Amino acid sequence: MASGVLCHWSPASSSCVSETYGILICVGIAGGTVRANIPSFGAEQVKYGGADSLRKFFNWYYWCVNTGSLLGVGALSYVALDMTDGFLRAFAGAGGCLLMALMLFAFGRPYYIVHRPAGSVLRSILCILHDAIGGRCCQPRQTSIQSSPVLERHSNLVSQQSVGHRNPAPTAQSPSWLDYAKIRYGGSHHDSAVEDVKRLGIILLLFFCLLPYWLVFFQIETGFQEQGLHLKIGFPQDGKASNFNMPTAWLSLFDQVFILALIPLMNGVVYPTLDKIGVRVSLLTRIAIGMGFSLLAAVSAGVLEFFSVQRWREGHGIIQVIHNWTYNASDISLLWQVPQYCLVGSAEVFAGVAGLEFAYSAAPRPLQGVAMGMFSAMEGVGSLLGTTLISALSPVWIRHDSQHFQGHLDYYFFLLAGIQGVAFVFFASWLLVRRYRIVRQEIPVGITT
Repeated sequence: MASGVLCHWSPASSSCVSETYGILICVGIAGGTVRANIPSFGAEQVKYGGADSLRKFFNWYYWCVNTGSLLGVGALSYVALDMTDGFLRAFAGAGGCLLMALMLFAFGRPYYIVHRPAGSVLRSILCILHDAIGGRCCQPRQTSIQSSPVLERHSNLVSQQSVGHRNPAPTAQSPSWLDYAKIRYGGSHHDSAVEDVKRLGIILLLFFCLLPYWLVFFQIETGFQEQGLHLKIGFPQDGKASNFNMPTAWLSLFDQVFILALIPLMNGVVYPTLDKIGVRVSLLTRIAIGMGFSLLAAVSAGVLEFFSVQRWREGHGIIQVIHNWTYNASDISLLWQVPQYCLVGSAEVFAGVAGLEFAYSAAPRPLQGVAMGMFSAMEGVGSLLGTTLISALSPVWIRHDSQHFQGHLDYYFFLLAGIQGVAFVFFASWLLVRRYRIVRQEIPVGITT
């Protein structure tokens, strides 16, 4: 909204650049703060209801997020593009909704379960990393009993109970580099605090396994849109000589609508039915299923692009004008993109929702907000990697609009499918080995995921 006010008279002038980037930075900070804290804060309110309550919360949280996206893409886009001072009106409406949400959130303050902060979590993590690196590289120093108050608060009772009967560390097993932050190895932190940071590192590794999923998800706003511009967007209208041209951006609504329909179905029918027959789909299994749907979405896009290129080369091409720009296109309907959008939506329902729930459930309590922030950050990292990959392949596979059919966008989609396929096979294999070891009781089951 501020951008619309500041640049009302000359939106294309260079004087608006600094204001626009400043506003985008503020939006990024605000969005990151909300996405890192609201899911974990909401889960705190319902976690005493058990695993089912957490599952329902994260599913409905994701449903609400996509409802807002649907309204933003639909209603606010119409206001922004089809009304006088549209962008100012659209952002004013969005700002009003945010103000109303803030007021409703404040009114519920007396009923919230709130845990007072005990210090800086990030500072505690950095202190542990500093101690670990220093202890690994330097000579052992005088042991201190000063420890991190934030990371140890939730497990002090366990530590106190185990002091009297703790067995000494086996001499045959060398400590990891993080162990040098522990008191027993000359550091200044209790075992529980260091183990929490170790668990956070394991969670981060799993999030890196989701990067191929985010790469495919990134195609909703990039590769799929580019593909749609070169498919037939015109549809005959009864009684009219001109065709109705469907905006390619409308296809992204199928992703959101599919999510809005599938989440209630999974929450109200599928999951309860599986629970009744004793089949519980774990978080890691749901993430693997989501990866599978993501793989199918990339394959679907690649197959569609392959046939589109073949049709154009066989002489079944058309010329279409979109916003005064001329595009070469094949005669394959734009609606053939619907399956790949729905497959991405299915991947979100499984991997996206389960990833959020896993970030909360698997992380130690003091680090839950950090874990949620890292999960959201992975989406940004995936977007950045996708942009880098497109830039690297543009001279070869991804051509300018006028030379679209001289390139190979289908190869790009198949490359994404290959990357996602490798990640899926690796993750599924690790999951099977993990389950086998749990059955044989070779590893402890600390988290029911």
